[in-house]
Amino acid sequence: MIDNFVAKFTSKEIMYEKIGDSYYLIDKAITNINFPYPLVFKGLCLGELRKDKFYPSLALLDVLAKFSNEKVYVKDIGEMDFVYGKNLRKRHIVKVEGSTKKGFLKLIMNMKNECLGYGKVVNDFSSEGVVIRNVLDKGDYLRREID
Repeated sequence: MIDNFVAKFTSKEIMYEKIGDSYYLIDKAITNINFPYPLVFKGLCLGELRKDKFYPSLALLDVLAKFSNEKVYVKDIGEMDFVYGKNLRKRHIVKVEGSTKKGFLKLIMNMKNECLGYGKVVNDFSSEGVVIRNVLDKGDYLRREID
């Protein structure tokens, strides 16, 4: 499941270990130590399976941003709108890397090259309407706390 998600952004492999329904980044420094008891937490959580669907963590998106060329860079107003859970329009977008086809997933980056989350291309990039539908953004955790 995680491999299919990663393949949408990069051809690089990410080394992970699955524990229960969660995936963790393999840290060689931790795995080379012989502990007398089993480790419950192995490292950075990359995401989890829920009802046979993979849900990535924001940490995985940050890892992918280092290798991926499937990115959309947004202006300040686009950054703010996206982090507030809104979809992106043509006016928000500064630069597009990778495919522009409908249905593709894109990492959403600010102009400081920080990953804000990811979205799905739902319209042509020359369209005045919604171009990218917000799937997950860094503001999600704050919005969940309020609800």
